[in-house]
Amino acid sequence: MLGRCCRVFSPLLLLVMGLAGEVTAGLYEDGDAAFRRKDYDAALDHWRPLANAGDARAQLGLAMMYYAGHGVVLDYAEAFDWCSKAAEQNVPQAYYMLAAMYRDGKGAAQDHGRAVALFRKAADREVPGAQYSLGVMYLTGQGVSTDHGEAYYWLAIAAAAEDKDAQLRSTAAYMRDQAANKLDGEQIAQLNKRIAARRRPDMR
Repeated sequence: MLGRCCRVFSPLLLLVMGLAGEVTAGLYEDGDAAFRRKDYDAALDHWRPLANAGDARAQLGLAMMYYAGHGVVLDYAEAFDWCSKAAEQNVPQAYYMLAAMYRDGKGAAQDHGRAVALFRKAADREVPGAQYSLGVMYLTGQGVSTDHGEAYYWLAIAAAAEDKDAQLRSTAAYMRDQAANKLDGEQIAQLNKRIAARRRPDMR
């Protein structure tokens, strides 16, 4: 179960529903609507000129299309390039997707250390998939020393996230419980206090 859970969530599955961000009328939204109805040629027509002009949302959209081969030939290197451009503009979902590409060695040489750093950037900005992925990396010791406390912390946050992906929440809860089995009651109590403080900044 642990090995399967490490790979169950691709960045594409988790980004599609949360890509748009603030809603403004224009070409981006037209492209987003086309993408959602699987009219990838139209999405590409709307997004490419925006991406070339520096629109981070469109750059991330193109990254997703190249990552999955939607309307274009699948090309991880091209996906990595567009995703990097969006990440340079501090887009949390771009940090998340880039981290997954470094973790999996898709579009770039595999680098678990860089993956952890990017997952943390996205996790700190409340991207549930990144919180989950960071927790798993602490649990399995990928790119970071195994730390069941940090694994519990991030997986618990992902499990309680206000996210539409019920599978992510349930799998994060399962993995959180695996981490909890390696901790004692006092450690868990301290971690739960830390989690509560994160949710209520005034408690910090």
